[in-house]
Amino acid sequence: MIKPVTLAAALIAASAITGSAGAQSQDRYALDLSVVRDGIVIVAGRTLIVEDRQAEMSLSDGDLPYQLNADLNPVQGDGDAAMLSLNVALYHGNDQTLSPNLVVRRGGAARVEVGEKNDAGDMVNGTTIALTPIAPALP
Repeated sequence: MIKPVTLAAALIAASAITGSAGAQSQDRYALDLSVVRDGIVIVAGRTLIVEDRQAEMSLSDGDLPYQLNADLNPVQGDGDAAMLSLNVALYHGNDQTLSPNLVVRRGGAARVEVGEKNDAGDMVNGTTIALTPIAPALP
């Protein structure tokens, strides 16, 4: 049986990761994109996104290009700047297919899954976007 995954449920999956290194060490994140059709990954990619910067990724499924544009910024009005806002726009050809806006704790991870999963929890038809903190840049 195929189960639909809703964006609202996926937004709840945003979680915080704590570490002893402190907030300043989590300034770089991996941004992953995966698109699955009929149980087969048709495009997958990873790019680096840095706080207060933008990231882009272009992929092709052999037919139309996928273009992902994202920015990661501190949440406005957050006095201690503990929260970051990830804004993503995903296009397939000229059509915008997904545009999640996530708020995540600095150093935290977030994941958005939109589509259909099977009983085992594997994506059958849909898109996954994931944000994962990585080691800080070396001086």
